[in-house]
Amino acid sequence: MRLEGKIAIVTGAGKGIGRDAALAIAAEGATVVAVARTLADLEETVRLIEEKGGKAIALSRDLTIGEQVQSMADTVVEKFGRIDILVNNAGGYPKEIYNNIEHQAIKIWEWSEEQWDQIIKTNLRIPFLCINKVVPVMIKQRSGDIVSVSSRMGRIASQMGAYAVAKGGIITMTKTTAIQTQEYGIRANAVSPGIVDTPGQRVYNHSVGQDDAKMGRSEDVAKAIVYLLCDAPAVMTGQSVDLFTTV
Repeated sequence: MRLEGKIAIVTGAGKGIGRDAALAIAAEGATVVAVARTLADLEETVRLIEEKGGKAIALSRDLTIGEQVQSMADTVVEKFGRIDILVNNAGGYPKEIYNNIEHQAIKIWEWSEEQWDQIIKTNLRIPFLCINKVVPVMIKQRSGDIVSVSSRMGRIASQMGAYAVAKGGIITMTKTTAIQTQEYGIRANAVSPGIVDTPGQRVYNHSVGQDDAKMGRSEDVAKAIVYLLCDAPAVMTGQSVDLFTTV
């Protein structure tokens, strides 16, 4: 119960890495605010947490919209008085990107502007907006922990185009946030897993003809997130923990 009494926002908490992170953080005693667009998925996450004796609530928000992210932060502060933890997990690779394109990665010159903007909006705008709206709360408290989910694809050259670019941007944003918030007692770190077995990843694998790709487990990513929140040295900020580097 190393996070007992803490209030934790977990974005993209309806499934995959976000759900497992929410479960793991709740198991350490934190009250989890599970946030995503699909309320039914969030309610299932809350049910699983409560089934194990934890505490959680669901908030349905479109995190690509600044006003809704601000509403998220305001609602949490109004209900709980503080925000101790932000897990920036929401993102993804929408399957409609691969309409009419199968069994190959999209080349950089083949991306439409609309496709590119959609991926950047989903994977880089969301964590920026969450940091932008939550950090002022943490500054007032003079404490807080931010963990953002990047990707191995953002750390190395990758076929995933805009997704890899966005995930690489998360690393730089994490380091920038760490530099600018350290004086307020806030830490900002990231986890960068390789291919993780999630519903969205399976869709992508099928789209590019890699159904047999070896994948890591979302539960292990959740353990890395808990490590950064509970076990990492207090001076550890602006870092990324790489996972599944051989996958």
